[in-house]
Amino acid sequence: MSARPLSRLFSNCARRQAAFSLGPASISIPSTQASSSSSSSASASSASTSSSTPCYDPSLTAALPPLRYHIFREPLPYPLGLKLQNDIIDVRLEAKKRDPVGSRGKGDVVLLLEHTPTYTTGRRDNSPNPDELHPEEKKVQNVGASFYITKRGGQVTYHGPGQLVGYPILDLNVMETPTRCYVEYLQAMLAEYAREDLGLQNVLAPHPDGHVGVFASPTEKFASIGIHLRHRITSHGFAMNITPQPIPWFDLVLACGLADVRAISLHDLLARAQSHSHSQKSVEVIPPVPLTVRDTAEALIPKFGEMFNREILPLEESTEMETKSNLSGSGREGEEEVAAIRRLVERAEEEARVENEKNGGWPDRPDLSKRG
Repeated sequence: MSARPLSRLFSNCARRQAAFSLGPASISIPSTQASSSSSSSASASSASTSSSTPCYDPSLTAALPPLRYHIFREPLPYPLGLKLQNDIIDVRLEAKKRDPVGSRGKGDVVLLLEHTPTYTTGRRDNSPNPDELHPEEKKVQNVGASFYITKRGGQVTYHGPGQLVGYPILDLNVMETPTRCYVEYLQAMLAEYAREDLGLQNVLAPHPDGHVGVFASPTEKFASIGIHLRHRITSHGFAMNITPQPIPWFDLVLACGLADVRAISLHDLLARAQSHSHSQKSVEVIPPVPLTVRDTAEALIPKFGEMFNREILPLEESTEMETKSNLSGSGREGEEEVAAIRRLVERAEEEARVENEKNGGWPDRPDLSKRG
């Protein structure tokens, strides 16, 4: 697959002067980071440092194995999605331990999904007393959504049906990609989708004040980013509001700690753009074709391949090398990593189906009658 050069989007991290927030403080992330046993969380927050390290060199990723992806059919309860990410990283670390060279990049996978209604916050989000409910959790008691403190960076946000969540699980060491550049890649990709695929104008990425995410205006945000690193393997990722369904849930909390910014969906932005266009021409307004989470996920998949200059394949699809390995019995250990990830994803999808059926589905809107 030939990739469009990322220099078109950002030629050098220094031009962005990006810094990332590991909790309440804004700190820079070193341009080169060795693999370590520690974990870290990151969400870009404001501009304060610079680096001369280039963000992108296509020769570094062109020789890597295909990047895998899976689009879930069933909304995942948040604990299942969290466990799945951790289990995949466990598999990847074990594969690297057994075969540091042969496993390079083989387990890189992008999970695209929806969650059942859930509020989450980063582990370093300030809470006055860890023994008490988080201040934002108090606002959403009994409305029909769960609340979890996670290891990602950033503050309170919402996940639920109508929102596309992306969990890229990538080895940044193998890809030789600095953390801050990886966050910029995600941000630029989502902004490009809104501008080029949907034709939305005035998209801001990042916010004029340096807040990470993708914004329709200084007061409207439709995509958030918050990541976690474990031995330089990424988890968590991004969330983008596709339909209006998540917005009433967002309105109950101070999302991402931004008092002057409210959540908005791509569907509403398209409707507004079309209404404005038609009003200028005095033509009857025609509602836009409904945007779906599935369609958006499928549109983003090739962008991941372009972004990282790699072939991209469904997780379910076997490569020619895997087929030969299975037939000959050679190389099976190297391909077991992908097979193990497949099994984990299949199990999570089935567990989600069973749990959602047991719970009778999920609420479409917050129940304000029992709000704490």
